[in-house]
Amino acid sequence: MQWMSKLMFYMKGRYGYDELSKVLILFGLVLSIFSNFTGGGILNLLALASIAYGGLRVLSREKGNRRRELQQYIKLKQSVLSSYRKYRNRWIQRKAFKITKCPSCKQKIRIPRGRKKVRVTCPSCQNKFIRKT
Repeated sequence: MQWMSKLMFYMKGRYGYDELSKVLILFGLVLSIFSNFTGGGILNLLALASIAYGGLRVLSREKGNRRRELQQYIKLKQSVLSSYRKYRNRWIQRKAFKITKCPSCKQKIRIPRGRKKVRVTCPSCQNKFIRKT
């Protein structure tokens, strides 16, 4: 139990373990395993650098810089996830709806499939046009 108190004393004032550190360390471990199968020295070096940076983030005393890095990571993660969700929803709805663009304002509009010709009114510019589905 004494080692736990020594560890707690050492970690006092340090940034600690967060989501970005976890991703960096796991990415490094996966890359290291992959580089062992392929025999890539550059991949192994990249894996080691990723693990080292993740570990240094945990032990860092510069909390402000680490929080900024975490916020940038979260913003990047949210943008990737939102674009993934958009394309996934479009893929799921591909049989029921057709995506078309308004000829005047170029906004994407979803129209139902299997209705031959449909008169479409654009929700943003109120332009009316006919599309085949």
